[in-house]
Amino acid sequence: MRTLFSFLFLALFQIGISQTTSVNTYEYVIVPMKFEFQDEPNQYQLNILSRVLLKEQGFKVYMDTEERPLNYQGNTCKPLFLEVENTSGFLSISLVARLKDCYDNVLFETEEGKSKIKDFKEGYQDALKRAFASFSDLNYSYDKVAEVESRPKTIPEDDEQLSKAEDAYPNKSSYKFGGETFWLVKNESGYIIYANEGQLIHAELQNADRGSFIYNSKRINGAAFFDAEGNINVEYRDEDLDEIQRLIFRKID
Repeated sequence: MRTLFSFLFLALFQIGISQTTSVNTYEYVIVPMKFEFQDEPNQYQLNILSRVLLKEQGFKVYMDTEERPLNYQGNTCKPLFLEVENTSGFLSISLVARLKDCYDNVLFETEEGKSKIKDFKEGYQDALKRAFASFSDLNYSYDKVAEVESRPKTIPEDDEQLSKAEDAYPNKSSYKFGGETFWLVKNESGYIIYANEGQLIHAELQNADRGSFIYNSKRINGAAFFDAEGNINVEYRDEDLDEIQRLIFRKID
């Protein structure tokens, strides 16, 4: 019996170590603006509070409505995703938070955070903070080397594959933005901007009028035009900041 208990303890310990290592291979977390149990976005300000609490643990955090850095766009398996479950009973408010990967696997789950505060806003925020106290046991620290080693290959791995991808778009033009290289390919309605050596559609430029285009990507809708040097200039309104933002894809050939 003692041997069995020792074995179970060792197995649970190894699972805990593996779980921590897995979380450390992720640099950032996506937080939804509305959890499943909420009636409206950011109800009781729980979603923004979650973002703050995760940042305090060292994660880079983006709301699911925000534009992500270019090197994260199109790769849905690079971030973790926050899930918060309402486990409240009749006499108390309680929440459990989980970090999941893109395959819905739970890599970390907090202890249940309970609050007896009767005011809903204060009670839910108190319960969330108590649940997030479990993150102190995680000792999160991003391991870039481990993340790169575990990252699935999404671009051509040899010269032959790369050559085939380039042959598919013989009239492409190359651009640089955010340290990444993009291909611009003309089509019937305008242009397509490809990422990852033609493996991923990053954005579309649809003909508008007077040399302008409608720019559509997964996160941005705006306007675009080519300047005298052939660079692609994009303008869009950031709803959170209520400001016009500008991007420039610089032509390199």
